Amino acid sequence: MGQHSHLHFAVKAAATCALFTTTSQLQAQGGIFDPNIPTALPLGQMYNQQGYQQPQNYQARQQPRYQAPQQQYQQPRHQYRQPMPQPAANHQPHLQQASFAQPRQQYPIGAPAGGTVWSRVTKTYGLPDYSNNYRVKKYIRSYGSKPSHMSTLFQRADPFMHMIIEEVNRRGIPAEIALLPFVESGFRLDVFSHASAAGLWQFIPSTGRAYGLKQTRGFDARMDPFAATNAALNYLQKLHREFKGDWLKALAAYNCGENCVHRAVAKARRAGKSPSYWNLSLPKETMNYVPRLLAFRELLGKSNQYGLRLPATPNSAKLVQVSLSKPVNLRQAALRAGLPGNLLTRLNPNFRKGITQPGLSDRIAVPRKNVDRLIQVLRTMPPA
Repeated sequence: MGQHSHLHFAVKAAATCALFTTTSQLQAQGGIFDPNIPTALPLGQMYNQQGYQQPQNYQARQQPRYQAPQQQYQQPRHQYRQPMPQPAANHQPHLQQASFAQPRQQYPIGAPAGGTVWSRVTKTYGLPDYSNNYRVKKYIRSYGSKPSHMSTLFQRADPFMHMIIEEVNRRGIPAEIALLPFVESGFRLDVFSHASAAGLWQFIPSTGRAYGLKQTRGFDARMDPFAATNAALNYLQKLHREFKGDWLKALAAYNCGENCVHRAVAKARRAGKSPSYWNLSLPKETMNYVPRLLAFRELLGKSNQYGLRLPATPNSAKLVQVSLSKPVNLRQAALRAGLPGNLLTRLNPNFRKGITQPGLSDRIAVPRKNVDRLIQVLRTMPPA
């Protein structure tokens, strides 16, 4: 085994929750993300050496939510396909399909196959059209008048969008939620706000820790695009339930906090107003927060009408995760693979010093097109 034992050839493809592994002793939990993060809903299914385990409150879905063109899956997605046995001496990764399920949501959205990832987003919208609201129109005009800036945002979002919309569709929540990082971070991983919020989804330290995002001096899981996406969707689903299925209030609470929105609802009721989001008196940033998201909804849904060009990105994963059990210098790994030195550090800013820390996270994000070359390099690299 030698250094081979340091690298678990486990690559989790965000497109299909596919796992590459050299061993049949696989544990898969809760989809493509970190199983240690508290979930807003029970994990769908777990598989390990002891066999299948299901939570007591697990509800099996009768039909799959995602359908391939012109045919339906022959088994529901809540079933797990056991890996094919491999010879012990075979160290080449192989593709194993795995799928996971959650209980049925309020928005059972079917994810279309084929096309581009951006058409998949717009075809699975689930919120009402608020484009005629004057607060939304303000941002439609503002963003629509800056096509070069919007093009930069679309290109920045492109590597992550399939991973996010795959999980959003899997959970059955409105696709507009996948656009929230446009408002939060402009789809930048390594970014901090004045309130010390960080990452794609701009978690503040305390909320990040509450949702399982570990933070130390040299590591910050809020900047892990996979783990932070899972945590953000968990938090948003929790808010959605707390505000009785009102996504606009849930989004407002994501920005200013649950208590802030509850106080605004109580104030509206005392004034004899309907406590809808549009009647709430909220902080200025929150008053603009939801309209900004809804403006992105409109601009992406009618990009041709507004003269915007979306990337022609196929509806498949651009990023995968490779599981490591040794510390690796990410810059050196990229250079040894003949890739730009900042490629892996840019995709994995959660490792603040550029060296992986298996005790905190045993996964790194890599471009899918480069995964084979990087696996060969990582296999032979000594621990950092």
